[in-house]
Amino acid sequence: MIQSGFRELLDEFLVEAQERANEVESLLLQLNAGNPEERAAALARAKRELHTLKGNSGMMGFSDLQQLTHQMEDEVESLDLDDPVVDDILSELDKLRRGLEEVSRSAVEDIAAGAIVGVATEEQRVDSPAEVGVADEGRLGERDPAALEAPSDIAVSSVRVPFSRIDRLVEMQAESLIFRNRLRDAILRGRALGAKQDRSSAQELSELAAAAWEDVEGAQQSLEKVLVELQEQVTKLSMVPMVGLFRSLRRIVHDESRREGKIVEMAIEGGETPIDKTLLEAAGDALGHLVRNAVIHGIEAPDERRQVGKSESGRIRVGATLDANEVRIEVTDDGAGIDVQALRETAERRLSRRVEFESDLTLLFEEGVSTRQATDLSAGRGVGLSVVKKSVEQHGGRIAVDSRRGVGTSFVLRLPVTASILRSLTLRADGEEYALPLSAVAETLRPRPEDRHEINHAGVVHWRGRVVPMLDLGCTFGTATVPRQDGFVIVMEINGRFRALAADEIAGIHDIVVKGLDPVVGTPPGVSGSTILGDGRVIMILNPTALASIPPFRT
Repeated sequence: MIQSGFRELLDEFLVEAQERANEVESLLLQLNAGNPEERAAALARAKRELHTLKGNSGMMGFSDLQQLTHQMEDEVESLDLDDPVVDDILSELDKLRRGLEEVSRSAVEDIAAGAIVGVATEEQRVDSPAEVGVADEGRLGERDPAALEAPSDIAVSSVRVPFSRIDRLVEMQAESLIFRNRLRDAILRGRALGAKQDRSSAQELSELAAAAWEDVEGAQQSLEKVLVELQEQVTKLSMVPMVGLFRSLRRIVHDESRREGKIVEMAIEGGETPIDKTLLEAAGDALGHLVRNAVIHGIEAPDERRQVGKSESGRIRVGATLDANEVRIEVTDDGAGIDVQALRETAERRLSRRVEFESDLTLLFEEGVSTRQATDLSAGRGVGLSVVKKSVEQHGGRIAVDSRRGVGTSFVLRLPVTASILRSLTLRADGEEYALPLSAVAETLRPRPEDRHEINHAGVVHWRGRVVPMLDLGCTFGTATVPRQDGFVIVMEINGRFRALAADEIAGIHDIVVKGLDPVVGTPPGVSGSTILGDGRVIMILNPTALASIPPFRT
């Protein structure tokens, strides 16, 4: 059994070791860029990280890890700065990671399940943003799947939190207790008014009631203010910068470009952009696929690039920005672009039907459709991108693609900032309420009767020069048998396509808490989850992507 003191030391060792391994990998991958002075500085930092990791491994009694890091330290020392070949050291770094994961797995049965939070004071925080945040920044793609399946892995489930943030949470908890007590006392005084009805005049009771309600309202407003800030602070606790995820993509670019015989440079922007830790895995899986696709399918071989007047070195740019309540991630390459005609012909041949899409490029996300004749072990358009699309949409996001032949391709990924709180538009139809993610809403309107039509017995609405297919919420969910001819229309945009929803009312915009569906309910088409309103009622959260695929109600 692991003693409690050693257990805490082990937790800290695993988190720090993972961070140092990530930093060494990042430094090694940067050796081929920059001038000789920058290379020498990166090499010196890598040696210091390995030296510290070697000492820590020895202190913990992990002699195998100590020996491995000692060997890596010697190999880094002997690297040729003019032509640094780091493949062997990167392979040993993978072995080191597997060793750390094995240490973690062997300790799982002695460590309570759940996330372990490492706390760092403001003075202990390091300058490099890559070293602050989540410890599950491990490289994508090549990791052993059996580590990935260990939910209690210490290094994977750890975050670092500054004491200042914890102190503020404690203060807000104390404030909320004060306002809760004020609210409780005001309610008790209001209830006590009933006992005074026989002994007090109507005017006196009215004044007492007004004073009691004023106290209730004041306490409620103060409590709500604290709870809003508490929600923001707790949300920030689960937010991590994307720099660690972006850094792991460099390894994918390095490995795949070597395998393909290509020269590829990678630029990263917006690494400080925060994202919910629970969404980091979805973003990582998606970006791993997209970056592999860019190297394998997008970037041309050096001789092909020379023939069309391009530099031998291809370029991939990964950038992230915060856009309202969404994280926008873009993966762009300067490769050959997508042959749309070949894509359409391939899709019609493999899907055995004539395809009709508003944008031919969306065919890339159809399962089984690929622009490459031969498959490979690393990536493939069609199966790979269909998985990416499903994963992104499952987490409330969406993905779009744009491409110019001979210029390059750009994928834009949009994910909610947080997975637990969703800004939504609340709709009513036939007495039922629904929550629609606001990120999918293009516009709300109350169309004129002449703007509503039927084509092939299915409803459409004229909107900004477009004819948009329209779903009736009541007909879709069985609360009506005839489409409504009045009320509001909500136009949704999903992956460049538009679909309208007809409803009776728009109740407003609210931040809702996302809950899963009860297994008894199953997975109704067009629904992604549920939420609880202030009055205790449970309503369904609509899935815009699924709604866009539901055939319109036919009269």
